[in-house]
Amino acid sequence: MMEATVAEIIRGQLDSLTKSERKIARLLLEDYPVSGLAGIPAIAEAAGVSAPTIVRFVAKLGFKNIAQMREQLQIEISTRLASPLERIGPSDNLAPITLLGSSESELLDAVTRSFVSVNPNELEQFLQHLCDLNREIIPIGGRISHVLAQHLSWSLQVLRPHVRVARPSAGERINLLLDVDDHSVVVAFDYRRYQPDTIRFVEVAKAAGATVLLVTDPYLSPAAKNADVVLTSAISTSGVFDALTPSFALIEALLTLVAKRLGGPAADRLAKYEKLSAKILEDDQRIIGSYRGQG
Repeated sequence: MMEATVAEIIRGQLDSLTKSERKIARLLLEDYPVSGLAGIPAIAEAAGVSAPTIVRFVAKLGFKNIAQMREQLQIEISTRLASPLERIGPSDNLAPITLLGSSESELLDAVTRSFVSVNPNELEQFLQHLCDLNREIIPIGGRISHVLAQHLSWSLQVLRPHVRVARPSAGERINLLLDVDDHSVVVAFDYRRYQPDTIRFVEVAKAAGATVLLVTDPYLSPAAKNADVVLTSAISTSGVFDALTPSFALIEALLTLVAKRLGGPAADRLAKYEKLSAKILEDDQRIIGSYRGQG
């Protein structure tokens, strides 16, 4: 079991924090993890609270003192910047079936950690925005995480109207931003070794009035400072590459919740989709058959 990040601990306790403590939490999460490396006087001044409130807040998170919290943040920064090359380990003589079993356990644990870390209020907000049929949904991802945005986009299009994925092309993203306003909901996927163009897209979209929903790793993408709602999914296993399995699982769960909440409209749209699919595929088969007949 991986140790929870400071951000995960904070987000897991948001509902139990006092008003003053929430000010500290917002400050730390807004510029995570850098803001947490400051001393007590600097954090207290920036959050507009007293020094003793900072001390109580740190203790509530489970740390002996702020020095211990900063030490944890330093470890997270090193982990956050780790490349696949740094994570590749020495070869061993374990049988493939043994390694497969180990991978299964690690991925199941990562999915469980991701689901357990979800804050109920953030989940509800995330769901409300995805189900608002009067707003356009714009999923966007990075070089690798674009596959998550594409999967969410394709599936949502079957359940509701007004969904457009932001494709990797810079030109297409700029064109898309022309129409972004307060009726837009950007769903961004961004993971460690964070994607600068995704972060900039989120920043520009937020400035244009869009609501930003972010799915990121426990170390938090810099895009979090412009996000209205943040969900995190675990990425760490013993593998060389960060795991996307927990994020896919989270998307599948969200899609199930969206379908159930939309109810009739989603069912009607899905029925229309099935009819259109049957017609298009039937036409395709007829065309293919005619070509074969000519041959």
